Amino acid sequence: MNIKEFVNDGDIQTQFENDLRSLIEIPSVAIAAEGIYPYGTECAKALDKALEIAKRYGFKTENHDYHCGSVILGDAEDENKNEIGIIAHLDVVPAGTGWTYEPYTLTVDKDLYIGRGSEDDKGPLLMGLYAMRYFNENKIKLPFSVRLIMGCDEEVGATDLEYYKTVRNPPRFSFTPDAKYPVCVGEKGIMRLTICLGEIDKSIESVTAGTVTNAVPCEATAVINGKAFKAAGTTAHASMPENGINAISLLTEELLAEGMIPENNKNAFEFLRESGNDYLGGTLGINFSDENFGYLTCVASVLKLTDGKLYQDFDIRYPTSRTYDELYDTAEKAVKSRGFSIVGSNRGSVMREGYFKSPESREIKALTSACEEVLDCECKPYTMGGGTYARSMPGAVAFGARIKGCTNYLGAGRGKAHDRDEYLSIIEFKLGLEIFIKSLLNLGASYGD
Repeated sequence: MNIKEFVNDGDIQTQFENDLRSLIEIPSVAIAAEGIYPYGTECAKALDKALEIAKRYGFKTENHDYHCGSVILGDAEDENKNEIGIIAHLDVVPAGTGWTYEPYTLTVDKDLYIGRGSEDDKGPLLMGLYAMRYFNENKIKLPFSVRLIMGCDEEVGATDLEYYKTVRNPPRFSFTPDAKYPVCVGEKGIMRLTICLGEIDKSIESVTAGTVTNAVPCEATAVINGKAFKAAGTTAHASMPENGINAISLLTEELLAEGMIPENNKNAFEFLRESGNDYLGGTLGINFSDENFGYLTCVASVLKLTDGKLYQDFDIRYPTSRTYDELYDTAEKAVKSRGFSIVGSNRGSVMREGYFKSPESREIKALTSACEEVLDCECKPYTMGGGTYARSMPGAVAFGARIKGCTNYLGAGRGKAHDRDEYLSIIEFKLGLEIFIKSLLNLGASYGD
């Protein structure tokens, strides 16, 4: 069976739907450890089910103590010296409210596979498995083994891959289908800071903005001397703050203009106004750009008043030509010069560092060529501010599985990863499966030279 026949085979599509259904019906949101299950029982159930599916198709599998699992095609005795990895995750973000469809039931409608995890990342995980099936069932040998690594903690912190690296060596090259096509050759580093702006006058009864660190806050409120104030902005992901309007800057601008801020707190609120207006990091003295990533982004996100002190969180996405420690030290000096202090950070996080891989490497060329052949368009590698497993595994890049033009089928705020009514389109399944198969063939040809 050739690639096109395999991808378009009705039985293959039916099997994929059934397998995806069995994974989506498990609400595998990673939580605190429950007994022997490091991310809770639901993540363990999802891993067991995924390993069961792989075994049914004749693959060797490994359970790495429920942190993650492996599916292996070929002889993996040589481990990373001759192994290509596909890294995907089984954990999902909470469904939340406002779905048109049942989040934990696979619905096939409008040529879409709809359900939590369909696009992020259970559907692409199965696409990786089905690409391996093509080689296994057609008895096509590659000059390397392929290992599908199925994680259970990507949405929380990627501690699953840190555990994996204690029990197995990383593959020589890997891709994670947790972004979009074509190849993402670089992800910015991620710095998160919490800055204490000091004690606040008792006349300021409450100040709050934002709900998550990685988003531009769309609402900010304050109560001062019994009077309530509210500002409405526009939310955006912290990696693309230019698409948003920070409500913190709007609120503080109003409060300062109306003379509502006591003299002893004006410094703090002027800082909030400046940093809310500035998504390039100039307020913290860390604004810069480079040719691979463009400019650093800096978002003033969650703002809260706790025990009489005001705290502001920042989400910073930085080009890899500067280190985390360099930027931290610079920001700390800028903060101290204003009379404030950094009281929290992600300095010890495994996900803080970014990566960059040359677009001219043979691996990137192999993936790019497959993408261009299947999608019939120029596929120039790109960099981004978002974060995937690629930053946690040496030699890895993000690749797929979202295809440009396959978004917004269900309207704004629906259908994408983490959205309500999340979906993977059937065309993305078929084209993505073909891209994965041809990518492995291209890698085989490049390593065989």
